[in-house]
Amino acid sequence: MEQEGVENPYKFDSKFSKYKSSQVPGDIRGQWGEARKASRTKGNREINFRLIAIIAVLFFIVWWFFDFDLSLFTRF
Repeated sequence: MEQEGVENPYKFDSKFSKYKSSQVPGDIRGQWGEARKASRTKGNREINFRLIAIIAVLFFIVWWFFDFDLSLFTRF
């Protein structure tokens, strides 16, 4: 971790480092990345209903495979 005010003597600077984050007019990848970020409508942290449905179906298939008896819950 670099402390403030202390310069790293082993850090080499190249002539391209100042252009690293800039976009040039012919940079299709940078333009495509910006367009993707702008077109996003929702975050990735939402719970996906399709994933829950697939997990539930697989869970019931495993129960059926092991011949799980639901009458265990009605014997009280």
